[in-house]
Formats: sequence, structure tokens, C-alpha cells
Amino acid sequence: MKRIAFACIALLAASSATADTNTPIAGQTVLGVEVNVVTINANGHSANKLLGADVHNGADEVIGSVHDLIVGVEGEVSLAILEVGGFLGLGSKWVAVPAHLFEADADSKVILADASEAALKAMPPFAYAN
Repeated sequence: MKRIAFACIALLAASSATADTNTPIAGQTVLGVEVNVVTINANGHSANKLLGADVHNGADEVIGSVHDLIVGVEGEVSLAILEVGGFLGLGSKWVAVPAHLFEADADSKVILADASEAALKAMPPFAYAN
């Protein structure tokens, strides 16, 4: 029995080594799997942490909060939509500020250094397109 099994294995090995491209394929199986793991660092700040975050000026006064971030067609954040004025969402309005004017520290604290709440309130309101 061992001799027959050995002969079958030897025959299979020899036939696969000498098989040409015209030999029909009876089936196939996976003999092994190789996995490559690639890690990348996502540099920047998480939008989840920025949305709703208080916006501070250079004097560390809260002057509004981040309502939304507008992402341009090239993938860059072009505008930050801030909610200013009001109390608990009543009487407030949204204003658009170019994103490049903001800074964010290591704790994702949003800083608009030279702004004031009065200046933001004086800006025209932002309106979303339909």
C-alpha cells in the first residue's frame, strides 16, 4: 500500500513538472496565503473632534463653534462654517471663514487668532445651497 501511494505521489510530481501549456487543468487549490500589512500615518486633525469644537481667539476667549467644514473638489478643507452669537442655538447664525486662517493645537483646540465675536457676528450669514 505504501508503495502504491509513493508511486502515485511520484507520478503526480513528475507529471506536473513535465506538463506543457496544452495540458488541461482539472482543478486548483490554494496552497498558501501571504499577507502584507501596510501602515500609514494620517497627519492632521480629526473632523469628528473639530465639529462642535469651540473656536478661541488669541486672548483664549470663546468666539463661536465649528458647525461644518466645507471640503473642496481637490480634497482640501476650503471653509469652516462657524456658529456665532445666540444661546443654545437660538439667535445664532452661521458664517464662513477660510480654513487657512485657523490653527489647531495638539489637543484639536481651534484658534482664530485675530478674530472677535463681534467681528464674526458682523459678517454676512452663510447659506447652504439647495
